[in-house]
Amino acid sequence: MTKTDNDNLEAKLELRRHFMRTYHADGLARVFDCCQGSGTIWGRLRREFTVARYWGADQKRRAGRLKIDSARVLEAPGWSDDVLDVDTYGAPWRHWWAILEHGRGPLTVFLTVGRGMAAPRLTNMDRWSREALGLRFSRPVPVMLLTALADLGTEYALARAARKGWRTVSLMEGAPGVRARYFGVRLEPE
Repeated sequence: MTKTDNDNLEAKLELRRHFMRTYHADGLARVFDCCQGSGTIWGRLRREFTVARYWGADQKRRAGRLKIDSARVLEAPGWSDDVLDVDTYGAPWRHWWAILEHGRGPLTVFLTVGRGMAAPRLTNMDRWSREALGLRFSRPVPVMLLTALADLGTEYALARAARKGWRTVSLMEGAPGVRARYFGVRLEPE
């Protein structure tokens, strides 16, 4: 699988446009693009919407971009971004857990969740993905079953917001791709 931020680009853009029009039309959004890639998505959106601040990070080195693990940024208290774009290649749960723990609302969060063969394999799945699936063991699960478990894990993970003191104001799923599902979530502190 080629990892690119252009897979199903129009679905990703439409989901983000909806939330930007609905919650950030005032131009005061502070955007953290956690998995910037080549910058295609927010490059286009910033031509359409005014934002007060934008910054992007990625784990891959590239000129003009901060090379850092964005989950580590979110795991540290004190960040002030209110639009968080977590377009990982399948496993956004470490970022999501950190957002729920350290975010100060209201927040708009975009999540890309891998599905099927693009979802992380259970044998090398990180602890956040296992927790999203509700698994407390690391025994291998057949790949066919993993797809169904991943969908259930997504629902569980999204519902975690309420257990962490957040009210989900809006939750939308964009047109899914073959390899991923796309979510926009508007959160407010309880």
